[in-house]
Amino acid sequence: MRVDACATVLAALLAGVAACGTPAPGTSSVPATSPAPRPDPVSACADQLTYWAGEELRAAPDAGFDYQEMGLTGAQFHALDTLVDEARALGPDRPPEWVPARARALCAEIAAQPSRTTTGWP
Repeated sequence: MRVDACATVLAALLAGVAACGTPAPGTSSVPATSPAPRPDPVSACADQLTYWAGEELRAAPDAGFDYQEMGLTGAQFHALDTLVDEARALGPDRPPEWVPARARALCAEIAAQPSRTTTGWP
């Protein structure tokens, strides 16, 4: 008798699990919204460089982040150093759009470089 009760409960549970994946009548199983498109690599890089350059130029407290903690590649980190040095040389009177425009140009240069075909150390 006990086996029959367990089998009944198991059958009810399995029927409930199967029903969970079925859309209600008259509804669609397609999500209402589609995922946002990913930004192109140059835009994503430029956004990162603009953000971190802003942090350095405003003399934010140094949290001791290295390039990996900033989410940058080695090439992006080198570009960040270049961007910050150039921005400091221009001084505080530089146009506000200069940093994002220069970041985009540096990122376009990085994107134009051939990618490595090997991985791993070194």
